[in-house]
Amino acid sequence: MQIYLVRHPPPIGVDGLCYGRLEVPVDEQAIDAAAESVFARIPGAAIESARIYSSPSSRCMGLARRIASPREPASTEALAEMSFGDWQGARWDSIAREKIDAWARDTWGYRPGGGESAAMVATRWERWVHDVRRIDSGIVIAVTHAGVIRVALARSARGNGSAGLETHIPFGSVHCLDIG
Repeated sequence: MQIYLVRHPPPIGVDGLCYGRLEVPVDEQAIDAAAESVFARIPGAAIESARIYSSPSSRCMGLARRIASPREPASTEALAEMSFGDWQGARWDSIAREKIDAWARDTWGYRPGGGESAAMVATRWERWVHDVRRIDSGIVIAVTHAGVIRVALARSARGNGSAGLETHIPFGSVHCLDIG
């Protein structure tokens, strides 16, 4: 099975915020640009035959709908961004330095803001892959968030373990994993 992981387009008005799972707006032109990037990176025949899944957030669903059209993508909580608990909606510069440092020391186990750890996201990701493999052995496109993509890459041979959690994941980027 081949999984194309696609990051949502850039949201509007979130500079300096830890937005995590918050619903944040995305400009229609950004969705169009991200869709064009996806169409350029994933072969048309693959898109036509792929099952398309999305995080339920509007910033992902808008792009997933554009990619899947005229089909409707399947929404799944398994692809939702990591929960940052009490940090969501806070400015990054207002979060105590010792908390950020604690997260940096334990990137897999620390639960930012009391939310989810990367290990918890990895468990969610692996459960979803297992479930999808039972119904599909072909091509899958998953429109999701940087946190989920980082965990998926880290869990694959491509991510270098914990270092994979620091991988830069640009908005609208496409990452392909071959899942045996």
